[in-house]
Amino acid sequence: MNINYIITAEFHVDKGPSLLHQFPSEVPGINNLFFLPELMIPDQIHKRDEDFTLFMLFRNTTTGEFQYLNDVNCENEPYYVYTIVNNLKDDSVRRGSVIKSMSIITQLGYFKNFKPLMVIALDEYFSNTNISLLKNLYKCLNSKNFQVGKELSIVKKLLITSILDLPINDKIYYDEFFRNKLLEVESPNGDLFIRKDLSYNSVIEFSGMKIPVKIPLIELPDNLGDYLNPTDLNFKSNLIHILNSKLSSQCQNYDLTVYGLQTPSIILLINAILTGKKIMVLSYEHPSGFIIDFILTILKIVSGGGILSGILKNYNVFPILDVSKIDLLERCPHYLAGTINPFFKNNDALWDILYDLDTNEITISSKIDEGVEIRNSIISEDAKFLSNLQLSLFNYNDDLTTIQLILRRHINEIIRILISSKNYQSDNGKQILLLPGVGYHWSSDTTKLIEVSTYQSIQKKFNQLKESVLCYNLMINNLANELNLMIDIQYNLQKLHNQSPDERSIWFNILKYLISAKSLEVFLLMTYLIPPTNSSSLQSNSIHGGNLTIFDKNKGIELVLINLFNNDNQIKSNILMILQELNENFLCGWCLDGFIKGNLVYEMAFDDLSKSNLS
Repeated sequence: MNINYIITAEFHVDKGPSLLHQFPSEVPGINNLFFLPELMIPDQIHKRDEDFTLFMLFRNTTTGEFQYLNDVNCENEPYYVYTIVNNLKDDSVRRGSVIKSMSIITQLGYFKNFKPLMVIALDEYFSNTNISLLKNLYKCLNSKNFQVGKELSIVKKLLITSILDLPINDKIYYDEFFRNKLLEVESPNGDLFIRKDLSYNSVIEFSGMKIPVKIPLIELPDNLGDYLNPTDLNFKSNLIHILNSKLSSQCQNYDLTVYGLQTPSIILLINAILTGKKIMVLSYEHPSGFIIDFILTILKIVSGGGILSGILKNYNVFPILDVSKIDLLERCPHYLAGTINPFFKNNDALWDILYDLDTNEITISSKIDEGVEIRNSIISEDAKFLSNLQLSLFNYNDDLTTIQLILRRHINEIIRILISSKNYQSDNGKQILLLPGVGYHWSSDTTKLIEVSTYQSIQKKFNQLKESVLCYNLMINNLANELNLMIDIQYNLQKLHNQSPDERSIWFNILKYLISAKSLEVFLLMTYLIPPTNSSSLQSNSIHGGNLTIFDKNKGIELVLINLFNNDNQIKSNILMILQELNENFLCGWCLDGFIKGNLVYEMAFDDLSKSNLS
């Protein structure tokens, strides 16, 4: 089912917001959701012609009823209540306007793509407040099959959405066989057709019109909309807004102001969620939809496009709320919330961080002020991240997928710093770690000591949240192969980059790990997630005409290919066998062909070694 329920509400000057209709039946638990109409009619709507709002409900598996706060008895995935609101001028009524809203309740994260249909339906609903209209809309929305293919593994989803080379875009669009095999589509869905922007379209017939609905190629956890083509067209401008924001208070906190009062706002916001802070986003001058888009931008940044999940289900995300929900907020140990009401600004007992979008300032609550003056030098990962992101946004105007890869790599690297361990022990005791070392690899113990101390407080709180709230989707125990063998590919590739003396052992054990499609896809994904050592790739990109090469986008695979020239024949033999294993895999082989043909020297070396008896 695409849409579970459709609800309408209206606002009366005398009695406030109230429900009008619910279809196909009364929403389970509606009696306990008495504030539902208030959430469907946002504050200050009388000042605007239209707006939208969003909140989430969770379904109790025992009672089958919806509830506003999540708990252990609820389903894994939230239900999104997406609402559009219209303010129609009417001089015959008090305040001179009629306000009505329409909501859909769905578990589809691309709910915004239904807006054109909802706008048409709500417009008709103003002139004919009849439940038959909702019945027709419900039937039309659920008449199509929006399923693209089988549910892909998180590794495969991350891998496909990390491959940004234009050839794969063209290959997916033009080659139906390739696309279906890539997405594990056994029988093509006749209700969908592919678009050039790598999304699908389905056409819904409603009210005598044929209206297209975009369906994402791949849905990622904790990412609302389409990752490759964000529904929120303001993503880049919102990101720039966050980068330009300033810390307005003198309050400091070990988890947040890791670089003192000069801590960049984007670093502060990431740290806030990694340590379970209460975050309030406020704007009095803008509509609720503007605030909600910023909440979704923060989610997109911190989730890293599926690297970190659990935020939507467990963190308590309230895209928009009002002062009547204060009692609910007080029950939440951590939350990310948006509001139009300025009441919250002067009540810092309710939040740890307040982000005022109107002044573009972030305030830390005096209640968590630890009175510290932290002056650590910025760690290399944060410095690279900020440099690459700013260059990409301000200098080269890169596409959204490049920007999102920068965000994804950074979140992955920060989490790897927080989970680093030399002596990792498997949870079940059956899995075997082929080589010691899990997480981030530092070039020296001195650097490690300095950088770990910067994130020491964050590390402790993150690892507590990781048990029940946040989920790092690339934990090494989840990446064991079919023989229960584990190896931290990224740790060891970075170790090789730092001139490790264990070169022969590392390549041998990587080869030992690569026994199946799953392990090969893990390997290729990790090569994409290794960030460049500095921003020179972007800088050289500007000099040489604009486009990043495939090796600028994937530094890890170049580390593999350059060892085709290693002086050690044993290493060369292992590299050749690793490349041959990759070549046998459908997706990895296609990518490898592009990598090798992207450099004539690598192509010649691979051909020569393949023809020799080295392997």
